[in-house]
Amino acid sequence: MSVGLRVVVGFHIVSFFLWLVGQTGAVFMYDTVAGWGLQDPRNLLDPVIVEVNRGIGLADTLVMLPLHSVAALGLVKRRTYGLITSWLVFGMTIYWPTVFWSTQYFYGKAGVTHQPTQPEAIVLPGIMMLIAIWGSWFLAKHRGEFQ
Repeated sequence: MSVGLRVVVGFHIVSFFLWLVGQTGAVFMYDTVAGWGLQDPRNLLDPVIVEVNRGIGLADTLVMLPLHSVAALGLVKRRTYGLITSWLVFGMTIYWPTVFWSTQYFYGKAGVTHQPTQPEAIVLPGIMMLIAIWGSWFLAKHRGEFQ
């Protein structure tokens, strides 16, 4: 397996566990996950934002966890479904930071009580977006290696 493909598969595996802890965990034990720094603390948010975050966590559990799993497995097996599923995940990985940054902006404009955007909440999602863009390009360039 090439280094590039290992990076893409590693991205899916690491992301799977981050989503599992940060998003699935928030559905069932929001305050614990917030204490770990993976969600905003309840006492700094409008109560509806906590419930929106939990709803997003459930959607991520139902959609992103299976997609990351199928993508990693399909890429390791060099199957076309691994490519397609990876591209789905990469599209979502470009989309979700954009949604997050947009909601932060509009919460501030509307005077909604929310956690101000920390530098790491700009940098880390930005890095993930760059990996998604690179990974999409890499897989497109090497798509002939999959069946």
